[in-house]
Amino acid sequence: MKKVLIILIGLMFALTIFSDAMAKTKWDLHLNYPAGNFHSKGAQRFADEVAKATNGELTIVLHPGSSLGFKGPELLRSVAEGQLAVAEIPTGMVEGDAPVLALTAQPFISTNAFEQRLLYQLAKPVYAKNLKKFNQMTLYTSIWPFSGIYTQRAIKSESDLNGLKMRVYDGTGLAFGKATGIAARKMPFSEVYPAMKAGLLDSMYTSSASGVDAKAWEILKYFTPINIVGPVNMINVNIDAWNKLDKKIQATVLEIAIQMEDEMWNLAGDMDRKSRATLIENGMTIDPVSKQFRTELNAIGEKLRTQWAKKAGADAQAILKEYDKITGR
Repeated sequence: MKKVLIILIGLMFALTIFSDAMAKTKWDLHLNYPAGNFHSKGAQRFADEVAKATNGELTIVLHPGSSLGFKGPELLRSVAEGQLAVAEIPTGMVEGDAPVLALTAQPFISTNAFEQRLLYQLAKPVYAKNLKKFNQMTLYTSIWPFSGIYTQRAIKSESDLNGLKMRVYDGTGLAFGKATGIAARKMPFSEVYPAMKAGLLDSMYTSSASGVDAKAWEILKYFTPINIVGPVNMINVNIDAWNKLDKKIQATVLEIAIQMEDEMWNLAGDMDRKSRATLIENGMTIDPVSKQFRTELNAIGEKLRTQWAKKAGADAQAILKEYDKITGR
């Protein structure tokens, strides 16, 4: 009888351990940028808060610097197919699969983070509808400081852009290059430095923060804040992976995600100021954009947005119309 009791206690103990192990969930989070980047640090805070609030029932393991091997344009499908449970997805990089998602990546459409967040809020229901087709949903979004251009020579006007060999990261950059005579090449951030060294590129289009990550001052001399776009990143989760979570854990994750979205959008302005200071400290010249140059850039932006809206469809056109009405454009 004593032996039977010991066996039963052992089985119960084993079942408890097995049940605990089965209840715990781990997600691997694909991140595009280095661990020191403020987006990656934000994702780490999110993961820490989730682990703490769920008592370890859900843990999110970060993989910064695209270390899982996935590239920007394929991320939407990678999450859709369950190759990734959760991933950081820049909206402008996946317009090949879902054109409307590039709405927040249109050139010169907003002039500050407040306007960009307004645009995102207007687009949010349409984004959610399209993401559902790709078996995923957004936990939270974040914004980059607005993108400028890094060059070896001063850029004072539209004509100065002609002939540059520039790295861009999305369809907007390619369209901007075509409109201005820039030889634009879309490539992952990790490939930029070798391409610069090899002479394949002489410029790049990205934010002040990414310029610091890349130590742009080692190769380039000027940063011109043309503010072409304030890129929006989505942290998207596969719906099947999401549905495996307990409802209480889902509610907890969403509550943390709402707080993280506010934090990340508010942080972008501070990061821009700090990053610009770092660029200057390291010898880079930040060239202001003249009124005439801004007029030229706005004209290019209006033309490119009109072309894109025709391709993106009725939902995109309706959002743009509402946005223009609110902002008085």
